[in-house]
Amino acid sequence: MRRKNLGVTASICAAAMLLAGLAVAPSAMAAGATITLNGADGNSLAGHTFNVYQIGTYTDQILNGTQISSLGVRGTAASNAWAADAISIANAYDPGTYDDIAKVYGYDDAGNIANIKMDSQTRQLRNISKALSQSPRKPAAIQGGANLTTTQSTLTINVPAEGLYYITDSAGNPIMIGTKSGNANIMKNDAKDPQWRTLGTAVVKSKSMRADKKVQVQRNGATVGKDGTTNDPVGVTVGDTVTNTVEVTVPNKQAASAVKFKLIDQPKGQTYVKGSLSVRLKNAPRTDITADAVIYDGTTQNNAKSIPGDLALKTADNRPADPDLAIPQGGWGIDGRNLLDKYSNRTIVITYKMTVDKASITDPANNTVHTYGTFTDGVRFTTITDQDKVDIKAYDFTLRKVDAGNVNTLLDGAQFQIQRDGKWMNLDWNTGKWSDAANQGSATVFVTGDTNHDGTVDNRDDAGQRGLIRFKGLGYGTYTVVETREPAGYASYAKPTFTVTIDDAGTSIQYRGTGTVPNLTSRLDNNTVQVKNVANLTQLPQTGGVLAFAFWLACAMPLFAIGGTMAVRGARNRRDALMLTHDGGNPAV
Repeated sequence: MRRKNLGVTASICAAAMLLAGLAVAPSAMAAGATITLNGADGNSLAGHTFNVYQIGTYTDQILNGTQISSLGVRGTAASNAWAADAISIANAYDPGTYDDIAKVYGYDDAGNIANIKMDSQTRQLRNISKALSQSPRKPAAIQGGANLTTTQSTLTINVPAEGLYYITDSAGNPIMIGTKSGNANIMKNDAKDPQWRTLGTAVVKSKSMRADKKVQVQRNGATVGKDGTTNDPVGVTVGDTVTNTVEVTVPNKQAASAVKFKLIDQPKGQTYVKGSLSVRLKNAPRTDITADAVIYDGTTQNNAKSIPGDLALKTADNRPADPDLAIPQGGWGIDGRNLLDKYSNRTIVITYKMTVDKASITDPANNTVHTYGTFTDGVRFTTITDQDKVDIKAYDFTLRKVDAGNVNTLLDGAQFQIQRDGKWMNLDWNTGKWSDAANQGSATVFVTGDTNHDGTVDNRDDAGQRGLIRFKGLGYGTYTVVETREPAGYASYAKPTFTVTIDDAGTSIQYRGTGTVPNLTSRLDNNTVQVKNVANLTQLPQTGGVLAFAFWLACAMPLFAIGGTMAVRGARNRRDALMLTHDGGNPAV
């Protein structure tokens, strides 16, 4: 392809901006240049693998400072063979000729691709982009341009020369892009276009929709988002309500030809708090776009139980590409047709609340968001999905009540209550859900050996659970367990109190005795704490040595005080009696 005037240059620029207005960047002929790929809305490019191919190099550039007035594109023997084959494939997509890619006299095949007009030949651009990938004559990637990945939001690629390149994306659409030319880095689409476009950079507009779901929880005085994975576990008490966030990029309607966008949230062991869902744009926290989300939760949208699909959309094998999507029990769905129209290629943040109904370490509650994007190549439709799951675990521990003198003697009838964050707690025995009690008098009382939870221990209880209380469904935090009544026959002045500290992983539960006699509590294993009762003061040294003696001394001090008072009072009485005898004695003396 030889020198082009500004009008022809617009065609070259159009080809370089093939996908969704991605900026083309022609550049002055130089040995080496760069292309920079940026994630949409600053999103990470993790999960994308890029391969870079050269279509042609620039020739005959006319530059004006930072502006490019015109240039040409010329291919190599290999790239022209690839381009010619791709043009033939693209022109065969449809039997009609209205969308064929023309071969212009004087242009090589790389130049014919560069000649496609972005503004008026979008179908041709889409077809050639697809055909370049399908052609068996596609050459090897440029040196250093194969299987490129990054975990950052930006990737800079070194290319061998200034020119027009084709980049494939494992998680999105291919990109046709030109480098800048020397110091010139802006170019117009055509002479009538008032907008100058930045060259040499492209926004990666993923065809897949990568959802990022997190649970927002309070940890050490701060709100953090946790992934709910093995590497980032989250422990939550059953009955608590937690906040969830989902970040997902709305499919690109223009460049990626997205026609449908939907989301489904599927919970297990949790229930969506209806009315709590809101949507905003990422990086714009005050931009509430909830009204643009058509929400389904089993009651909204005329009690619809599913998001209706469009059965007219068919896949390449003639299957429905957009079926009805059922709303899961306790979950929600969003028909994103308005979001697709208004916020194409923007990242949105969905926030909502879920109540944890049931969870354990072996059977976590979980919550999975599914995204569905339907795309078209102009003839057939493809639905691409993604999902992200958060697991929520809750943990159990067992209190083992024993005699201080013989730890093999299990004690029934001891009563306990539990606090979290200074609030007494209630447990609904039927649902397993915890809640805050109004005060200690209305908090749940746990009794050792009481397996049917009727407040007494008798032959209706499981004899194999003697002396035990099983606290279930507790999440991250520190709990205080208080013995409020000792077993029959044991000392009331030595009722133990201890704390239980649970981390998010639940793998290191800690128990610590508090109060005057802390050594009545000991950790047997991660999920078992042993709590002793004493029958009399003589058992205290056995349970705590010096501390127990201090407790005995503390108990004894009032007795010493009473005895001392009585001794002083007795001495005073004897003295007064002597004085009375002296004062009232025999007058003859």
